[in-house]
Amino acid sequence: MALKSEQARVLRRRVLGGLIRNLLLFSGAFALACLAIETFMVPSIANWVADSTSSWRTLNSSEQFQQILTDQGLLDDANLFDLWVNEAVEGGYTNDAGTITEIQGEVNEMEDALAEYASMMADSPENAEAAAAHAKERAEKLGADVAVASGTNAAAIGDASTFIDDATALDAETDNARAVPLLPYQTILTAEAIPTDDASAAQAIAALRVSASLQELGLSLPEAQTFMPPETTVDAATRILVSAAVLGYDQPTLNDLLQSAFRQSQEQAYSAWLDLTSAEEARALGVSDENPVWQIQYGEDGVYRIRDVATYTFVKSFKLPLALLVFVAGWLAIILRALNRSLRYFDELSGAVGSLLADKDAPIELPADLSIARNELAVIRSQSLADERAAHAAEQRKNELVAYLAHDIRTPLTSVLGYLDLLRETTDLPRETLRKYADIAYSKAERLESLINEFFEITRYNLSAIPIERETVGVRLFCQQVAEAFFPEAAARNIRITVDAAGAGQFFIDPDKLARALGNVLRNAVAYADANSVIAIAARQDARTTTITVANRGREISDAHLETIFEKFYREDGARSSKKGGAGLGLAIAREIVVAHHGDIEAASERGVTVFTLRIPTQGEEIEGAAAAPRIPGATEGVQRLVAPVPPRTVRPTSTRATSAPPSATTRRGPSARPIPQRPVGERTQAPRQGTSPLNPRNARHGQVPARKTVRDNDATPRRRGLSR
Repeated sequence: MALKSEQARVLRRRVLGGLIRNLLLFSGAFALACLAIETFMVPSIANWVADSTSSWRTLNSSEQFQQILTDQGLLDDANLFDLWVNEAVEGGYTNDAGTITEIQGEVNEMEDALAEYASMMADSPENAEAAAAHAKERAEKLGADVAVASGTNAAAIGDASTFIDDATALDAETDNARAVPLLPYQTILTAEAIPTDDASAAQAIAALRVSASLQELGLSLPEAQTFMPPETTVDAATRILVSAAVLGYDQPTLNDLLQSAFRQSQEQAYSAWLDLTSAEEARALGVSDENPVWQIQYGEDGVYRIRDVATYTFVKSFKLPLALLVFVAGWLAIILRALNRSLRYFDELSGAVGSLLADKDAPIELPADLSIARNELAVIRSQSLADERAAHAAEQRKNELVAYLAHDIRTPLTSVLGYLDLLRETTDLPRETLRKYADIAYSKAERLESLINEFFEITRYNLSAIPIERETVGVRLFCQQVAEAFFPEAAARNIRITVDAAGAGQFFIDPDKLARALGNVLRNAVAYADANSVIAIAARQDARTTTITVANRGREISDAHLETIFEKFYREDGARSSKKGGAGLGLAIAREIVVAHHGDIEAASERGVTVFTLRIPTQGEEIEGAAAAPRIPGATEGVQRLVAPVPPRTVRPTSTRATSAPPSATTRRGPSARPIPQRPVGERTQAPRQGTSPLNPRNARHGQVPARKTVRDNDATPRRRGLSR
């Protein structure tokens, strides 16, 4: 919607500009914040929420792991430990159950020797050769009949000279004879499902031999378990370690083998898990959620870690709505802030208007955004003060006028009563004297009637308005008929009235009202024109404006009087005489009528030539510019600018009607005869127009726009003694 006020357009630009700028800044900042949060904070927050609501679980792949090792020969049904038991039997040890008690001391001594070797290796692995020699000496003292094979695992059954052979110190290129924890023979027997108390002597010697091989090869059960499924039991791990010792694997080789087997077992377990239903997958991982949401992670160690992130997914689903909610809330906050700012303008305007009404001298305090409104309020205050001063001055002038009229009424009334009393009391006066007294009384009564009519005019002006009823009227005929009404008064002073309406066609007006306005102007021209002079009425017309000028030569009107000449109850000091002093309403009424036609009226006076200019819209529309007027005979060049001719406009002839008739009334004579008052042409019957738009007169002397100007006012209607209106 288009705004009419410049202040409103300024506020709209500023409010909308600030709103759009703030929305764009907020949107950009919000996008950057979301990007930063998504990049730096969301992963941490997501992990924290996921870790707080769920835990990682791994697939049980122990069965697949053991099957792979069995396929690779590390675990088989033949059981490599039994091979070593058979070798011990061939070495002279019995395989009967419970015979371990017969060689318990020998077994304990051998285990102590292994423990001492392991301890020496733990203290200083570089002393592997000395530790091996010490263990060999201990074995010879014990008279051991069994030898533990060297790194080649070749059996040396019957060679009782060695217990640990070919042990070498550690260097950068070998990892043999490492310091590893001693694996007790009881653990080996338990892994082979052989109770220690029920073991045979051959089984005990075989277990000691395995333990010695583990020391010689540097195989560690805890290290090997790190490359096995977490579900692998100690017994299963021990069996794997025993098989590796029998096969002669060192620790790095065993680790690679176990790691490869573990990866393969995880792959197989994961493939099998994927083939399960959702509920079976949850049961396989020990999850109770009926609708799990899995997060799967494959680590560098080859382990599949899986967790249910259904809670995290539910929480994550609020991320986008929450971001949208924050975004919309930010927009609403910015819009509400802009709305509040715009509403604060109304509060400030309301406060300024209230302060102005309370104290018109108070300063108008408004922000810079309302500078236009501040200036307009200042203009309104100035106009209001001017209107108050004008109203006060008009009221004062009216009061003075009433006082003058009351004084003027008393004088002719006293004369009338005096002469009538003489006529009533004296019956023998000569006829000439009687006629003289009657004429004087009649003249005073006529003046008294004129003064009373002015009182009625004041009342009508204050209580009436000006209704406009337009019709199409010929310009030339209209001007001629108004001029004819003043020919008798003009002829009495030998004043000639000329009408020049060349090229003027028709215009759309209220003929009665406009005739009264032009008549009031012409009445002033006749009353104050020099005797034996010419009053020129000229009319020019273009497509939009009809311009009528009335020019007369007489006394020049000062600028001070021109400023207030169109105000009601204004009378020039020289107009207070009983002959010419009216109520000061004629020109004010003329202005009201012209303004009601959406036209304007102005006056200029220079070097004795006074020109009144009436501009009326030709077709009744609003007037925008003033048309020029024709030249006035005898006027100076300064006044000629007001009455310069304009190109004539051809108008199709239409019907016209007269607005007034030339004076042709008769006079009633006799004791009761008195002039019959008639309503002037265009007389108002309603209250005057209020709040009319200001006029735009032009000063003929300077060519600029001065205040409203006109000449003096006279009687309300044209009168001549003996002529009835």
